[in-house]
Amino acid sequence: MINSRALVITGILLIVLIILVLKLFTIQVSKHEYYTRIAETQQYKPQAVKAERGLIKDVNGEVLSYTFSNVSFFVDRRMLDNKKIDAIAKVFSKEMGKTKSFYVNLIKSTGKTVCIESKVPMQQANRLKKFVIDGLTYQEDFSRVYPYGNSASHILGYVDKKSGTGIEGIEKIYNDKLTGTNGYFIYERDVLGRILSVNEDMSTAAIGGNTINLTVNKTYQRILEEELTNGLQKFGGESAVGIIMNPNTGAILALANLPDFDPANYNLAEANSRRNRAITDTYEPGSTMKSITMSILFDQKLVEEDETVDTEEGSYKYKGVTIYDSHKSGILTVRGVLEQSSNIGMAKLSERLDAEIFYKYLRDFGFSNKTSFDLPSEAEGLLKLPKNFTGITKAFMSYGYELAVTPLQMIAAYSAIINGGNLYQPYITKSITDHSGKVIEEKQPEKIRSVISPATSAKMKDLMVGVVEHGSGTAAMLPDVLIGGKTGTSQRLVNNSYSSSSHNSSFIGFFPADNPAVVIYVLVNAPSRGQYGGLVAAPIFHDVAKRMIESDVNLVKEKKKIQRDSKLMDQLISDLKAAPKNNKRSYLNVAEKKETISNRKFYSSDTMPNLTNRSMRDAIAQLNTMKMQWKVNGIGKVVWQSIEPGSQLTHGTVCTLKCEPAIKKVKQSTAE
Repeated sequence: MINSRALVITGILLIVLIILVLKLFTIQVSKHEYYTRIAETQQYKPQAVKAERGLIKDVNGEVLSYTFSNVSFFVDRRMLDNKKIDAIAKVFSKEMGKTKSFYVNLIKSTGKTVCIESKVPMQQANRLKKFVIDGLTYQEDFSRVYPYGNSASHILGYVDKKSGTGIEGIEKIYNDKLTGTNGYFIYERDVLGRILSVNEDMSTAAIGGNTINLTVNKTYQRILEEELTNGLQKFGGESAVGIIMNPNTGAILALANLPDFDPANYNLAEANSRRNRAITDTYEPGSTMKSITMSILFDQKLVEEDETVDTEEGSYKYKGVTIYDSHKSGILTVRGVLEQSSNIGMAKLSERLDAEIFYKYLRDFGFSNKTSFDLPSEAEGLLKLPKNFTGITKAFMSYGYELAVTPLQMIAAYSAIINGGNLYQPYITKSITDHSGKVIEEKQPEKIRSVISPATSAKMKDLMVGVVEHGSGTAAMLPDVLIGGKTGTSQRLVNNSYSSSSHNSSFIGFFPADNPAVVIYVLVNAPSRGQYGGLVAAPIFHDVAKRMIESDVNLVKEKKKIQRDSKLMDQLISDLKAAPKNNKRSYLNVAEKKETISNRKFYSSDTMPNLTNRSMRDAIAQLNTMKMQWKVNGIGKVVWQSIEPGSQLTHGTVCTLKCEPAIKKVKQSTAE
């Protein structure tokens, strides 16, 4: 009986031994690799290391957007000894300034893993990291920082707070470039899951994102934003747009929209504030289109500067509609039509343009075409096909109606007018560098096409200097830098009809006039005081340009005080700047102080021109352009000059002018 029991027990033990041997054979031999991987997985735990998002810098290397490294702390309740909850709560309460009970209740809340602090600043996080306890873990948690607040918000855009993905602006367009490559650390743990060491051979470091270097100048950007803000406060208005561009390359030096927003708190801003109006909104440009039309007329040799146009005393019946200027005028030269911004004069001159040719030029200037600008959501605008032109389309388009453009398209077109006739693609990204500073992409100016001839471009620069010196853009003048430009005022569509009380007021100007380095666009939507581009946008341009020149000694190489009829011009500028407080008639009274400038040209030769029968102001402007010294006796029109016309001039020559009052002065239109 005993022997049989012993035999059974021995048999059972033998079977168990055989099973153990087979199991060990399976583990050690047949499934060796499988179980080795399980053991390594339990021993080596990977932890992702998030890559830092790249920087965005201005043209001078100023950081406009960067990522701030924070740390978030978590408790894994599966690995946490409940006796340690009190210790964790005590440490975090002391460091973070919250109550101990706050952390105790948070840790005991539902869920396997609980975040007890998110985005802890690195200085505090480093102190908390020293507190090591099973179940307490942490990970990098980055925040996107915009050190200059709202500045350049429509350029930079913003990133999603949770995913860190670019949503608008440069952050969106270059999201792939800015996003780095995540890495990971392999931690060696013991059987209880505690970290023993980091396996350097198996770990991979994170690689930060690329840096986007912009063409934007932070100083110019700040000036533009501040002066647009001042302008809205002074003149009222729903919104404003400003762009500063290098006309010779297409590089954007500054771009601003008001209202704006804080990219770090984009979720608190209304959608209307986040809209980049400079590229997404279209509008009828009004009289700034006259420079475009005039350049086409000159390029097609359809007009002469000195020929005259009857502007019908400010009211003209044209193919069933009445075209108005803002006040009565009679005969104007072609130059005078642009300087005094006559709608009637432009409408008459536009009759000389073939519809197909007019359309082709406008397309060549970039209208109704996206510029392929490196910011999202650009609109293409609207331009009628010639087959859809009505009897009044050419006339209306000539002074800025029946077409829609974006501010970016408009400044690009003006750049072509003043840079010799070449349309450049606007761009705002200068280069892209990797985390080591190596340039991986670099943007070069891209000429799209030649639109007008260099001779036409030179003529238009001269004419637009006249607009500022003698026409509707007087408020843009600077004392020591010659400015050129054009005002614009267009009625806005309200409830599908043009409003007589709501306008878009704009000015596009450039300097130095002889060799433009900068072109500035200013648009104020629905100003409540001033209304006209010459009264609202031109003064803003003046303040922007003045501050830019003061801030950058290299912007204008040579400054020389421009001699003007000081009493008349000082009074004119004073009245223009005060005009928003007054009514429309006050503005017309100011305009009536200006004399007729019917036949003025700027000369740069060494031959003395004929100045007789010209206004004193016009003659002085011409002599200043030639860098001549002068003396004046009397006021009014020039009746005698000390140097005979056609004489050769030498350096230091002084010309004496004798002036007498004109018998009659001709009032000029100031329509915009």
